[in-house]
Amino acid sequence: MFNQIYYGVFTASALLGVVGGIQAWNLPQGWQKTLALTVGVGGSTSALVCAGLGIAYGTKHQSLENETSERINRIETAKNRELTDLKVVIDNLKSSINVLESQGDKYTEQISNLKDQLNEKAKEYFQIVSEKDLKIKELEGIISLRDTRVEDFLTDCRTYTVNFFSARYDDISSLQKSLEKGCACPDVSDDLKRSMQGRIQDIQELKLELYDAIEEVRKTDFKDFKEVLGFIFTFDNKFLNCKTRWKDLKAREIKTENKELKQSLNESVPKTVALERFKEGIEDVDTKITEKYETLLLNNNSIHSQLLDLLEKRNLVIDDLQRENEQLKETLDKPYQFYGTSSIPVTGNKISEYYYRYFRFKLDCLDWQETEVGCRFIFSIGRNPGITLKELEQENSSERLAALVGAIDKTFPKIEIHSHNATVTIEIQTKLPVKQPLPTAEDIFRECGIIRAELFGQTIRKYHIEKTGKPTLRVMSATGGGKGIAIKNLLDYYLHNLDGYEIWLSDPQDGSEEDYWNCEKAATNPNQASNLFNKFAQLLRSRDAKTSTDPNIPVLAIFDEFDKKHDLDDKKTASEIWTTIRHHSMRLVLIGQSGEVGKNRWTWDEMNNCCLLFISNAIDTFIKHADKDLGMNPETLEKFSKSYSKASKWIAKVNEDISPENQYRLAALYCNGQALLLEIPVAHKGMLTDGKSWLASKPFEKALSSNNQVNRVISNILNEVQNEVVNDVLKPVITCPHCESPNVKKNGKDKATKTIQQYKCNDCGKGFGENDVLINSN
Repeated sequence: MFNQIYYGVFTASALLGVVGGIQAWNLPQGWQKTLALTVGVGGSTSALVCAGLGIAYGTKHQSLENETSERINRIETAKNRELTDLKVVIDNLKSSINVLESQGDKYTEQISNLKDQLNEKAKEYFQIVSEKDLKIKELEGIISLRDTRVEDFLTDCRTYTVNFFSARYDDISSLQKSLEKGCACPDVSDDLKRSMQGRIQDIQELKLELYDAIEEVRKTDFKDFKEVLGFIFTFDNKFLNCKTRWKDLKAREIKTENKELKQSLNESVPKTVALERFKEGIEDVDTKITEKYETLLLNNNSIHSQLLDLLEKRNLVIDDLQRENEQLKETLDKPYQFYGTSSIPVTGNKISEYYYRYFRFKLDCLDWQETEVGCRFIFSIGRNPGITLKELEQENSSERLAALVGAIDKTFPKIEIHSHNATVTIEIQTKLPVKQPLPTAEDIFRECGIIRAELFGQTIRKYHIEKTGKPTLRVMSATGGGKGIAIKNLLDYYLHNLDGYEIWLSDPQDGSEEDYWNCEKAATNPNQASNLFNKFAQLLRSRDAKTSTDPNIPVLAIFDEFDKKHDLDDKKTASEIWTTIRHHSMRLVLIGQSGEVGKNRWTWDEMNNCCLLFISNAIDTFIKHADKDLGMNPETLEKFSKSYSKASKWIAKVNEDISPENQYRLAALYCNGQALLLEIPVAHKGMLTDGKSWLASKPFEKALSSNNQVNRVISNILNEVQNEVVNDVLKPVITCPHCESPNVKKNGKDKATKTIQQYKCNDCGKGFGENDVLINSN
């Protein structure tokens, strides 16, 4: 009901304002224009008042309800979040207590502490629930209180309506005075005076009705906003009726005047004379319009020519930009090529360019292999979804490729598509088979007795960490020989395969361009490095004297740049302790720059007390001193030298087409008169992380952390329980997505990729893949 009255009043007021405005625009100056303007302004103002009152009433009426609802929602959300967090903590505590109780009386104290924490969290939980309920009750009480803002708003509406009606009363009074003044004018005709007196009488009646409405608004106690709109609507109807009568009367007067004027015009000027004058005026106007049009046409032609020139320049710029964009897109869209300038990667790049140039296929180069009679290339076809073998062999592509890459006469490339990994292999025969095939890496390493990269850490561990070896590992390499790659791989192996070692890493060149460690360090400058070495020596002495107060755990200390950054006292101390440390679960790694030990104030006799690791070019130094200074058997050394020479030549040739981080590298390990050639793994990328052993930034800091041992025991127990749960309790149950039945069986792999498991339901008989299954737990 409120909306009907509101929109009715608003529509009527708006129409009254529009009609009055149009009449005021069309009528000439005088009392009629003034009256129409007053009606238009009154109707428009009334419409604006209705709109303002409706918006204000709706806004005030809704604000309280929205504000209270938002406060309740915020309280409930915050408290619910706190309750959820507490429930998670309580559940975790209960799980820990159950696990510890299952171990008997072994963890009584830990169980008691966990139960105390559980009681505290339970009290906190119930306290939050109580506070939440109390807050909500307070807000509900506020809502139940009576809100007087609507009554205050109705009072403001009544005051504004009275003021508005009073202003309209003054406007109508002013209009009445203007009409009375016009009647008193002696120049006004009798007919016009009679018309004006009729309007004055209408205005007097409208003033009386408006006055009565103002008094009634002042006395009425409004209970609803629709009553206020009712008064406005009633007055606007009366005003509109008055306006309509005046409009009809005026129309009749104008019609009469037009008839009189037409008759007077026919009597004053003959029709033929009027037509002649009209024709002369039309010709004159036509001449002026023609002149003006020709002038404008010339100007427009000039402007049009300028615009065409500008448009042509812009089109040239756009063409250039489009051409550059196409070139850039084509560059970015080209397939990836092989690295290297030797014949094999160049041939693979030709194949990739051929398919891109003629068919726009993007064969990204992944890998190449030299075969007995040529080479095999592996390309990724991931950017060509759905490509087929028929498409790769279209338009005699096999013959054209054979000619392009120089294949042997009457031989064609062998093309195979592997859809399971989105690759294609292309084999090219560029030479005839030979009786003695070129050796592969496996052949060379097997023939030369080289231990492969996957056994690098395991082999060094045998001669360094195990009791059969020597506890100090001396690493020697020339600059750029791959020392960092080898030692970082060794440290990564030790972290994840040695049990319970705390590892101290000293890097006096921390933060420099030669810093390759990317891990936690115990010393980062020369002073800290010297102090850490003295700490290691002091730990040995205290353990030897059985006076050590530090944790009795195995320690591995690694000192980089030991030759350059440590003084003679440290080197003397090292030679005194590097064999004794084996008796106290301590191991040492000393990393130097050169295999010529005399340059660093060492002797080869001292080196015989260490496990020696020579990297890359430093192997030549080892061969030079192996028999005379290290006592290696000459026949064994000769065999070792031949194997190293053959392998190093093969590596030098192969490494020409391999990126630096993936190149082959060799190391020589010498211990107890035995020399081994090792393949160094490729560069380790990323950070080194703790595993079974751990890196320490401060000695024994992690071992002495609070509850470290208890937490380790609990963590191991929880891991065992979790493994049992995963393996025995929570085995996934595969359910049919069509009928939700668990009675399903495997039905092979998919035909497209051969990797996705397929199932068949024994109940409904429908098939589905593992990506569609519903997985529940027992």
